Amino acid sequence: MFVNRDGDEGSTVAATTAPAGEDASTAPSAGPSEDADPTEAPESSPSLPADPKQALDQIVTTDRKTVVADLDGKWVPQLSSKKVGIEAEGKTWEPKDILAEHEQMRKEYPRVQLVWSGDFASFKEDDFWVTIVGIGYDDPEDALSWCSSNGLGPDNCYAKQLNTSGGYEGTTRLQD
Repeated sequence: MFVNRDGDEGSTVAATTAPAGEDASTAPSAGPSEDADPTEAPESSPSLPADPKQALDQIVTTDRKTVVADLDGKWVPQLSSKKVGIEAEGKTWEPKDILAEHEQMRKEYPRVQLVWSGDFASFKEDDFWVTIVGIGYDDPEDALSWCSSNGLGPDNCYAKQLNTSGGYEGTTRLQD
């Protein structure tokens, strides 16, 4: 489930339930950044703090170096964005819920990473944990192709350009 408050299209709410048995490690047909190996999962800390907020912060810190180095200026598939207190899917999201959703996606899709929207100028809101697939593309259509080739429709995945400078306009592309 993501809530998009940073695109030109307004607010978009989408579910994150992916079809069982889908293999997200399938290499896209064209356009990933040269350093991207879709079969290689990002490094993650073997031990997370018991406090869910601290665990989320630790994951972001661990993923940040790779995300900024490899994906700044690139288009990525975005799977989810959540902030504490958001109401979606019949509940009010707390850090433990956001962490559980992210961990499930990380297990389901290799290369999933977590970013803090405040670290990137391409997000309108600066207080969301955003789950992305850490494969960078030069063209948003290639990120959208990753979404569809992994069985994720327009309510579950879209293309997001990650930029540490500039603005948020034009950095979101939805599937048709």
